[in-house]
Amino acid sequence: MKSDLDNSLFKNILKLISGEGIGRIIGFIAAPFITRLYTPSDFGLLAVFTSICALCYPFCTLRYTLAIPLHFNEKIGVNSLAACLFMLVINTLFISIVFAFFHLQILSLFSSESIDAFWCFIPLAFFFYGISEVLSYYSTRYRDFSTIAKVTVVQKVIGTLTKIVFGLFHSNVIGLLIGNILAESGGLTLYIRSYWKRLKEDAYYVTRRKIVFVLKRYKDFPLYRIPSQILLMAAGSLPILYFAWHFGIGTTGKISLAMTMLSAPVAIVCKSVGKAFYGEIASLGRKSGKEISTLTVWIMIRLFVVSIIPFMLIICFGPWIFRTFFGAEWTQSGTFARYLCFYLIFRFVYSPISDGIFNVFEQQKLVFWLEVSRIMIVVLSLFISYLYDFPVANTIIIYSLALTVQYILSIILVFYILRKVL
Repeated sequence: MKSDLDNSLFKNILKLISGEGIGRIIGFIAAPFITRLYTPSDFGLLAVFTSICALCYPFCTLRYTLAIPLHFNEKIGVNSLAACLFMLVINTLFISIVFAFFHLQILSLFSSESIDAFWCFIPLAFFFYGISEVLSYYSTRYRDFSTIAKVTVVQKVIGTLTKIVFGLFHSNVIGLLIGNILAESGGLTLYIRSYWKRLKEDAYYVTRRKIVFVLKRYKDFPLYRIPSQILLMAAGSLPILYFAWHFGIGTTGKISLAMTMLSAPVAIVCKSVGKAFYGEIASLGRKSGKEISTLTVWIMIRLFVVSIIPFMLIICFGPWIFRTFFGAEWTQSGTFARYLCFYLIFRFVYSPISDGIFNVFEQQKLVFWLEVSRIMIVVLSLFISYLYDFPVANTIIIYSLALTVQYILSIILVFYILRKVL
């Protein structure tokens, strides 16, 4: 039984990594060209824009997407999809109206007036991110990871080409913004073509009563997962907004490149392993605690081993790597990357298994308090840095060490949950 699970999970991980890996490799190859077409300030504006968008994304479907793979009944599955699409349309209209009338006031709350000219891109990014997330979880329900892999490649290709083409025409940050949106939403027609027949047949079972059942059955997702997701996004967005406010857009652009390049391999593995792991343990069900526990330990050990070599290379040779590949003006990004590696090693181990464990065992309250602790640690690290007027490098070191401690505690918590279900 264990061997079958391992083989199934390993095959699904390979499918997802192949798609995510090809997409990220394309991004890596294109990055030296893109960094020479845009300035650090352009990357800084993009970082602020994506940080604001990230704070909005938890409201796309009120996190009901997490319910799509869980219920064994096909009728409930398609009604979960319908509930998510309904939420997405309503919330997109709402956020569009709010930003249309109050965009300057909202952005000023985050000291992000620098992107006010581009506020109309935020509802657009919101909608396409939501559609992509809904269809991705629908694929996860059927463990159709080949389609997810194909879509991922198409998204990265479209996003990268868009940035390069706009950059050649000296479009400044506009090219980065449009490319970023397309990198999240391109290739959605592949999902639609793959599931069109099934969706047409299952649409007959979509009823208001069943949608209401889904909304009530999984009410813990919006109650606890939205606050948790907001806190998670805030933990990632606040440092960027703080750096932009305290150190300027140019420095923020260099920090953003460091984070983007380091997040690329992390995202390849975290998204791929995470989706495959979630699909696998969702099909096993919460009663299969022993099998899930064994699978979790198997995954985490291998993730830790895989992470050591690439992160050690960045720690040792970060400035040289960034100067060589991205140009002399990005050398400081390599120094920043060196400091960020410490917490990313533990994120690399924790993130792929976290969603699956907390969702399958319905630990939504625990996730919320975990995210509360994370945002408190992040805010405290930035407050200390501001209080003592630390330079940017010292601020990043404190931020990285704080998150290292938080991720270690999160890993311990996962093992606590697994021990309870054995």
